[in-house]
Amino acid sequence: MTDPNNCYAYFAVYDDDLDPSAVSAELGITPTRAWRKGDRDSRHRERRTGKWSLYSRVERTAALDEHLKDVLLQMDANSSAFAAVSHRLGGTMQLVGNFNDIGAGLRVSKTIVSRLAFYGLRLDLDTYYLYSDSRECTG
Repeated sequence: MTDPNNCYAYFAVYDDDLDPSAVSAELGITPTRAWRKGDRDSRHRERRTGKWSLYSRVERTAALDEHLKDVLLQMDANSSAFAAVSHRLGGTMQLVGNFNDIGAGLRVSKTIVSRLAFYGLRLDLDTYYLYSDSRECTG
């Protein structure tokens, strides 16, 4: 039996001088993850840049486009502030798909493309096909 796909998406801004609390105040929302340059990660390594990010609230087994739509929905709640921050700090929409199933893909409507453009977002798509013959029953 194949494991379910594991997908997620998030909006992020990165900057060496990023003050996560100032970004949160401007956007009026608490980030899912945030840190300053120099903060330590879980392995005690120093962060090379500051980051503020807002993740999808959708279950990770949902399709990648559902994650994208959820992040945009959250951004739409304060669209002018998110657009300003994104344009100023070079916002990114990060999409990650860990696929165990053949045929997984992403279809983006014109409306979604327009919304990404409104926010001035870069789109970073990372997909990984995790299938392995050695993990599957070939019986």
